[in-house]
Amino acid sequence: MPNFFNMKTLSPCFFGVLLAVLFLATPAQAQLRYGFKTGLNFASMNGPSELSGSGAELESWGTITGFHIGLSLGYKFNDYVGVRGEILYSKKGAKYTFDGPSYRIFRLDGVSTLTTGNSRYLININNAYLDIPVVAYGRWKDFELSAGMYAGLLVQSIGDGSLTYTNGRTSVLQNPIADLELFLDHNYRKDEPGRGIEGQTEVVQVDAKTVELPKTLGAYYDYTEDKGNLYNPLDYGLVAGLSYFMSRSLFIGVRLQYGLADLTKNAADLSKGSTDNGNLIYRNDKDRNVVIQASVGFSF
Repeated sequence: MPNFFNMKTLSPCFFGVLLAVLFLATPAQAQLRYGFKTGLNFASMNGPSELSGSGAELESWGTITGFHIGLSLGYKFNDYVGVRGEILYSKKGAKYTFDGPSYRIFRLDGVSTLTTGNSRYLININNAYLDIPVVAYGRWKDFELSAGMYAGLLVQSIGDGSLTYTNGRTSVLQNPIADLELFLDHNYRKDEPGRGIEGQTEVVQVDAKTVELPKTLGAYYDYTEDKGNLYNPLDYGLVAGLSYFMSRSLFIGVRLQYGLADLTKNAADLSKGSTDNGNLIYRNDKDRNVVIQASVGFSF
């Protein structure tokens, strides 16, 4: 991707220029306007999938419904054009699915036993951001077109779901271990490596050893060391939208928000499909937010 899409250069320039326009504009040239908006987010994530040995995709990301709410402040230069900044609390995420060949490492008394089988992960990922979009807009009769950029600060990152592990075998075990059905309760900002949720446990026989593990796994249960949080604290990208004003102040609108930042930290993005002879593999890929927002609001 061209260097001008680098956050270190693009973001300060873009937001700096628009903020300068806002503050340097005089009342004779522009009119200060403020507003409020709220609505729904139809959010998902986009990124490369892990592949099976035959090349089949093992991961998919479905749409999850969230919401946004916040305030706006901008300048109207004339009846047709202006610039606007917003501050929004915005819930994003995805319905994540992994389904296919996988592994599970069982640890007992400091000894690790690798098994291979099939895993099905179903995780509802819910990330909340404090978003600051800055857009330029143009008005034509009752319609408004807008486009610009946004920056978002991650303030909450959680997930919940289930894991089913079937047909798990070791290199010496003839019969598969019993199927496992586990719950997932993830706090990506607070969970510690190797920790599950205290309470109900699951017992499984692996190579004549009895292994006890928590029924509910934390975000980093499979990790052997602290790799930091999975989701990066900063998101940024492009926005474009269309609004219809039903009156002078009341409007409805739709906006596309397309992330340019990598959501996940490469050093903490654990492969669910394979290991390197029992050593964990971390993925060097790029995942991004993609959100459609439907809003209703007032602009004064």
